[in-house]
Amino acid sequence: MEAKLKEYRALRRRKELIETAKNKIEQSKNKFVDFITPNFFKEMEKAKEDEVLLIENEEPTASEYPVRQFEGSTDLASLASETSEVEETLPAGSQESWRYFIIKWTIYTIIWLTLYAFFLKIQFGAVFFVFSVLIGIYLNTRTGPKRRGEVSAYSVFNKDCASIDGTLKAEQLMKEMMYGSAVR
Repeated sequence: MEAKLKEYRALRRRKELIETAKNKIEQSKNKFVDFITPNFFKEMEKAKEDEVLLIENEEPTASEYPVRQFEGSTDLASLASETSEVEETLPAGSQESWRYFIIKWTIYTIIWLTLYAFFLKIQFGAVFFVFSVLIGIYLNTRTGPKRRGEVSAYSVFNKDCASIDGTLKAEQLMKEMMYGSAVR
């Protein structure tokens, strides 16, 4: 019985040490992040959290909902783009915070500058810069398929050749020139 009690106490002590170490690591990480993050971003994050709390506490009335009438394929395209935007929005907790964004890009910049300095030293700085630009272009373009309900900027790829909002079409231009800009 004594052996089991010793084993239990040792296990409990080990768990407490692990929890203490995790808490200390989390606190040091938060201190480092607070040290790196400018005050402007801290204030912006607090204001955003306050705004979210205010929005969550308010209940919209029927008069706050916009009433729309849909006519033609242009409006259908805008409706499809609005529904895809609604599907793509992330819950408030899963969005990237400014603090995380600043730290992430600061680390990326430091790594890139270090590598660039190294390649400059071995006289391959221009090659490194060109490859960096090409990799940046590739990473900033989407290579995957369209999301469901997403409308393409090129109307020939959309269902019924529907164009997106803001596209200047020949028919619209002709109507505006003949009847004025108030006609749609």
